[in-house]
Amino acid sequence: MEKSWWNKKWGADHRCGITRSRLRPGKDSLGHPYVTRLACKHAFYTKALDEWIQRCPTDPATCPCCREVIVKVVRDLEEH
Repeated sequence: MEKSWWNKKWGADHRCGITRSRLRPGKDSLGHPYVTRLACKHAFYTKALDEWIQRCPTDPATCPCCREVIVKVVRDLEEH
């Protein structure tokens, strides 16, 4: 059985811009989403993005992909 809906939303093209691994939908056992999408529409694993923001060489922090200033973080990718 082919999962075309899965591949369309979560297929191989949907990768974390930091870890380069395939993004995973859903939330962890504490209810925190695995994926975070920035206002620029780039998506990352939440833990990887949080670490990037802490270690980002610029102030304010910028998107690892396009270098747009991180203004708004949308935590739950599934809602968008």
